[in-house]
Order: sequence, then C-alpha cells, then structure tokens
Amino acid sequence: MDAKELVHRRKDFFGPRNAATRVDLFEELTDQTAAALRAFFRGMGAPHLFDEVVVPTLHEGASQIVVAVQDRPWPPWGLGARNITAVCQTHEVGDASYAISPVYALDQDLNNIGMLSAVYKEALEQLAVDPRAEVCYLLAEGSVLADQVLSTTGFKRSEDVFVTSDSRYHTYRMPAALLLERLGLDRLATPDLLAHDFSGKDDEGSLLRKLANFHHTIYLGARPEWIHGRDSEIVRLPRGVHAGKPGGVPSGTGRFPVERFDPPYAWISNFLSDGGARKDRVESLVEHVLSHRQEFAPSTVVMRGDNVPKVNEKLRRSLVLNQLGQFESLMAERIKASLPDAIKRMGRSPFKVGRIEMQITANGDGDYFRLHPDTDGSDSREISFVYFFHREPRRFSGGELRIYEVREINGQRVPADHAQTISPRQDTLVFFPSSNDHEVLPVRVPSEDFADSRFTIAGWIHRA
Repeated sequence: MDAKELVHRRKDFFGPRNAATRVDLFEELTDQTAAALRAFFRGMGAPHLFDEVVVPTLHEGASQIVVAVQDRPWPPWGLGARNITAVCQTHEVGDASYAISPVYALDQDLNNIGMLSAVYKEALEQLAVDPRAEVCYLLAEGSVLADQVLSTTGFKRSEDVFVTSDSRYHTYRMPAALLLERLGLDRLATPDLLAHDFSGKDDEGSLLRKLANFHHTIYLGARPEWIHGRDSEIVRLPRGVHAGKPGGVPSGTGRFPVERFDPPYAWISNFLSDGGARKDRVESLVEHVLSHRQEFAPSTVVMRGDNVPKVNEKLRRSLVLNQLGQFESLMAERIKASLPDAIKRMGRSPFKVGRIEMQITANGDGDYFRLHPDTDGSDSREISFVYFFHREPRRFSGGELRIYEVREINGQRVPADHAQTISPRQDTLVFFPSSNDHEVLPVRVPSEDFADSRFTIAGWIHRA
C-alpha cells in the first residue's frame, strides 16, 4: 500500500457511517423522535440530559434541536427508524442572543469532525437568518484554553460577572454569521463536511485542526456539568441569562475570600397591614394596576455616560407605570416611618431625606433585570426599595431579588461573591443601599396573562 492510498483510507475512516447520515432539525418532539433521543443520550452515558435539559429547554420555546441521524432502510417509520448519532441544541437567552450546546456525540464519533461540524453549521445557519443574532457561551474566569480558543475565533468577553459556588463566569459573545465565517463553515456544504472534504479551503489540514480544537474544547469544557452536575469551565446559559446569573445557581466563595457577611438589606413584612386592612389594600393595589394596564410602557435604563433613558432588553425587560394614584402618598408615608430603623439595621449612617421616586413594575413571562447598581455615586440616591405584591393565588415563579455586597478589588468596584436571594412575598418591602449591585432573576408566568405578573413598587430615596 503506497502513501497516497494510506492517506485516502485514513480520510475515509468515517466515510461509510457518514454516507448514510443526514442532518435534521426539529422544534417539537414526536414519540419516535423522543425515543431516538433517549437512546442516543443513554448510549452517550448521560440519559438524564434528555429529561433534565433537552425537554425543559425545548418546552420553554425559541429552541431548536439539530441532529445527525441515520434512517433505517426498512420499514422507514416507527420505533427504531431513526438512529441519532449527534445532537446540538440552541435556545434564545435574550433578544437575538442564543446559547448553543456542545455537539453531543457518541464516543466512536468524537473525532468525527466532519459530522460534528455539519451539525454545528446547520444550527448556526438557523440562527444567522437574523442578522442581529449572536452566539453566547459562559466561561469560567481564569479559563486558559477555552478563553484562547473562543477569543482567537472572534468571541468578545463581557465584564458582567456570574457566580456559582466554585467559580465566577463571563459571557462570551459573537455574531452567528461571523462565527460561521471564522470557522470556515460558510463556504462548505453539509455533504462535503460529512465526507470530510475540506478541499475548497486553502489549507484543509489547518481547517480540520481549527474545527477539532473548537469542538473538543467546547465539549470537554462543558462535560463536568452535564455528566457530574459540577461546576466546569463552560456552563449552560438558561433563558434570561442577560438579566444576571443562571436562575437557581447558588452564590459562593469564588476566587475572593469570604468574610462575615451582614445582609445589606432590611426586610419588612406586612408593610401595608393595618389591622385587617392588608387584604383590602393589596387587592385595591392590584385593581389599580389592572385598570391602568394600557398605560404601562417598556422599562428603560440609563447607561453610564448617557443621561437619556433608553429601552435595552439585554439589560432589562419589564413594563412600568409611573402613576401610583392614591397609593403614592400612602407608600411615601410608610417608607419615611420605617426608614430610620431600616437604616440602623443595615449599618448605614442617617441622612436627611429628600424626594422619593416610585414606579410600579410588571414582570411578565421571561422578564428580568440583570446585575446593576441604582447609583454610581454621581447622584443623590441613597436607599433603594422594592415592595412585592401580586394577585392571589400567585401564578408566577422566579423573579427573586438578589443583592450583592460591594467590595474594592484592585481599585475596581466589584460585587462580592456572596449574595442574599429574596423571594417575592406578598405585602413585603425590602430596603437596600442604592450602590449595591442587585438583579431580578427571570420570571416565569405560564399563563402569559398580565394579571398574573410579578408586581412591585420599586423606588429610590434621595438625600436632601
């Protein structure tokens, strides 16, 4: 056997299997497809992924599953008709922002770079239909290989910090269309990838190594999480991640030492209670909100260096109403009466109270507010507050308020790794310093009915 024939045979190692493989996409599961996916994940040694990750993500909507599949010759229907050999799932985590899983494959296909790339190409092309679409990965701070691979590909690291019990994470973003181009997938057809035919590129060996490095890094970097449920170099991004850390992820020590943590907030239950009047007042407040539904407007944020409020759904998504009607004076009166004790409990210095800003916020399905402070010290805001109320029985979940301590690290202001997570409770108000970083975790409203939203009165107390 001469060298030329040897090279030819090496290139064809995956040929017979890939020749019978096609790439398919679906956004919902039939019984037959579900059975094929279960068999695939069982063969991969991670059967839990189907029920614990794939199905819930698919049911949230705005999600697609791309698979490499081999069809049974006969009969070409029924159970066992589909033999899935690779899976990649995408899902929307914010407006035009998408998370994309590793290309999962069975052990015998982990070096089948052509097939992995074909599946990934099809997934990217579905996203790139929207010219705004970006692909996101969540990488551990201090990552070496994954950071280098993504950065050299063209991903840009954002400075928003997500904290788990072991690590701090940053979002890496890149336009989907640009990622197709940088990986060299924009000029290669899916059949050519399955045939490992990279001859259309100037240096097919270099392209093969680039694709292998990319896929293996993403796959191995994410593996500890989806196999063992442990923190890994790359972790999944659930929907609403642009609002802050993945919902349900605990706070922890990270790389900074944990000191004694005094919760930077004061909690007041039964805030509007007055004897037996609590129910009537909360119900009246809900009625006020519902009667002014048409006056709610998309929430805005003021970016640093810009004094003009603007809608930015990558940072905040909700509806707001600035008119509290008869409740404005009642809230202001109660806030002023409760503030001295709250300031003492938070270990803050007393100050002369000036104006009080207030607005009603409605958080519907998928809404959030990512990590942010309410002041950078350039204005007169001292204390922020959030008052929780809702229609009963409660028909939403999530929407926790997470408040972080603030520390100076190397001269930079960063949120501490330890946080307090506060669940929305009826007729409860929370005070906290306006300078502390905080976030509203994603809200889930299955009915998508405005009346079932997470309602709050949020506000800011200024020093005179």
